[in-house]
Amino acid sequence: MPACKRVHPFINLSTLIALVLLQGCGEAPESALADKPTKVSQQQSLIKDGKFAEARDNIQQLLDSKKLSAKQRQGLEFERERMVRIEQDFSADLADVRAYIEKHIGKVSEQELAKWQSDGLLEHRVIDGKTKYFRSAGYNLFQLDEQALKRRKGYQPFTERAPLYALNQHHKDIVDQVDPDNSQAEKKRFKIRYNLKVNANVVPDGELLKAWIPYPREILGRQENIRYIDSSPKVHQIAGEDKLQRTIYFETPAIANQPTEFWVEYEYDTYAMSVAIQADKITTVMPDDVLKQYLEQRPPHVVFTPELQALSKRIVGDETNPYKIAQKLFAYVDNIPWATAIEYSTIPNISEYAMTAGHADCGQQTLLLITLLRYNGIPARWQSGWEFSPKEFDTMHDWGMVYFAPYGWVPMDVTHGVLDSDEDALKWFYLSGIDSYRLIFNDDYSQDFEPTKQHFRSETVDSQRGEVEWQGGNLYFNQWRYEMQWQDISDELISEQAVLSTLAEPDFSLPELNGDQVVMVITDDENAIQGKLFSFEKQIETQNNSSIWKSANIETDIVVGKTGIAWGKGLHPEQVGQQKREGDGKAPAGIFRLGTAFGYLPDLPTGLNYEPMTASHYCMDVGGSPLYNQIADTKIVGEQALAGNSEPMRRDIHKNDQVYKKGIFVHHNPGNIAGSGSCIFIHLWRSDSSPTLGCTAMEETAMDKLLAWLDKDKNPLMVTLTKAQYQSLKRDWRLPEIPAN
Repeated sequence: MPACKRVHPFINLSTLIALVLLQGCGEAPESALADKPTKVSQQQSLIKDGKFAEARDNIQQLLDSKKLSAKQRQGLEFERERMVRIEQDFSADLADVRAYIEKHIGKVSEQELAKWQSDGLLEHRVIDGKTKYFRSAGYNLFQLDEQALKRRKGYQPFTERAPLYALNQHHKDIVDQVDPDNSQAEKKRFKIRYNLKVNANVVPDGELLKAWIPYPREILGRQENIRYIDSSPKVHQIAGEDKLQRTIYFETPAIANQPTEFWVEYEYDTYAMSVAIQADKITTVMPDDVLKQYLEQRPPHVVFTPELQALSKRIVGDETNPYKIAQKLFAYVDNIPWATAIEYSTIPNISEYAMTAGHADCGQQTLLLITLLRYNGIPARWQSGWEFSPKEFDTMHDWGMVYFAPYGWVPMDVTHGVLDSDEDALKWFYLSGIDSYRLIFNDDYSQDFEPTKQHFRSETVDSQRGEVEWQGGNLYFNQWRYEMQWQDISDELISEQAVLSTLAEPDFSLPELNGDQVVMVITDDENAIQGKLFSFEKQIETQNNSSIWKSANIETDIVVGKTGIAWGKGLHPEQVGQQKREGDGKAPAGIFRLGTAFGYLPDLPTGLNYEPMTASHYCMDVGGSPLYNQIADTKIVGEQALAGNSEPMRRDIHKNDQVYKKGIFVHHNPGNIAGSGSCIFIHLWRSDSSPTLGCTAMEETAMDKLLAWLDKDKNPLMVTLTKAQYQSLKRDWRLPEIPAN
């Protein structure tokens, strides 16, 4: 970035307060007003004041009490964790910082150190009476101070090493290629290998490590044709395309004295974009239900504080055109000097930090710009991932999207900022465009992962490095390391058709199973006890002789296991995540064949084979028995062979209920592996709020329709998934399209 951006004077908090007073004493928005102190906020105040020991004592006393809500307990536990993270960031003494500086520019005086500190160039904070410095304070001095930089011979600040942070031929090529009808240009294809290695012995031998590695989102016109190539472990779960912070998930046990490695390889297409905005054509946004959320405050990082309102007034002045307002805000935030950042999880309000710290990194700048744009009625949102360049430069990076009516959403990258050109299309390129060298993982910040992470994330805002945990807690950044390798393969002879062909032929899919009928059971999540059942039948289209799934018009509410669902053993490939076990109260997720119908009556109207149950029929649920997961008749095998069994098939006789009056055997755990779950059926429910011990149940009228429709000659299948699993797998497994909602 140009030198002027490093020496831009920042606005400190006292200046902002003065601006508020000059603006007047208008009431702040309700969400910006101070709340009544809470158990958590009281400790946050102590942490802000550097009173860590006092905060720790208070938190421990509160956690030892029995009067906390789950939310309060979680909040206090995170504040305790946040102090640890702050101490890791601010681990340097002045002597450490001085040694780093003097290593590169020679002896420095006490007066120079004092001035750099008073100017805010050596980031520090007082913790329990001791002044501690940001571990990268010395490094940041050479990003922020022109005079110090001149003394460091042959050194280039970080952003000046990046070819695309200044006007480049790539920008000109993009602008030359686009037109009003086509904003895409400069298509590239990249190959990525992302590696995450957990240090040896950070968890006990044999403990299960869980890892989430960022994975690209499919975004029409920006990032397409994503092709998974390989990974270790082989078994993985790619989050659904609807996840705004997308990941690929792995599990593997730790081995004593050895690091644990996770990696993934994939390819994808990316497009540059440039939209020629004409200010006189811009109209005021009329927010609909979708746009409204991108105009709202979102505490803690997007808040219209009095200080921010005052700053906005100072920058915008009397301007009313949304695009010209955006230009003013963009130029202001661009002028904040770049510096490497303290961890986002330690910052109470990132946009406020960017406004007052005197420097900011890409994500901090982006959140400040988003907040200012929203305050001025301009929809804005987050986007992030990685950036490359035509040369060797690469880094994780954050940028955003801004909405201008009538143009719609366009990219913005305030860290690349205003380019040095007299031509507006180039000067303001990054206010309505983006280069080709991007990898997009995230279309929002602080979003849930799939599967959900159980412990605090290391990075609570962004998702670019990865996350790791085990049953004992989160593994922080100092317990593992990551590496991202990229290769531009745009010139290799890989046709788009070949890519699409690969995408269309996954290793496993539903049509391979030769079932012409499918029952789909979908629940909200792994813990939900209720869900929906849908029915589909395969039909052949005569025009091209291809098969499609058509609804069979049987749709009903169902209940599943009392603790939800977990991956079972069936026809599907092994999946990562919780696996079904005997007695866990979970219905099996996956794909299974449907077998014989059963019931209390001598016969039922169904296209399945039917077996009437008697008082001597049982399903064996005792592990280790040779009859495990099988129906047996005590009159044939003897009562001793079924000793310990708890699953009579005539529950009306033995248990005085009607749930097995009508049912269907589900071929779960066909290998009858002990402990993997047994005796799984579709049967009648007691009510829509009464879950099962691991089966799927419904009301009797729906069961009658299902039995009448199912036909053994059509090899019926059952698919049970959560909504997230369905979204993640529907393309690769070629599942039927279920109705929205």
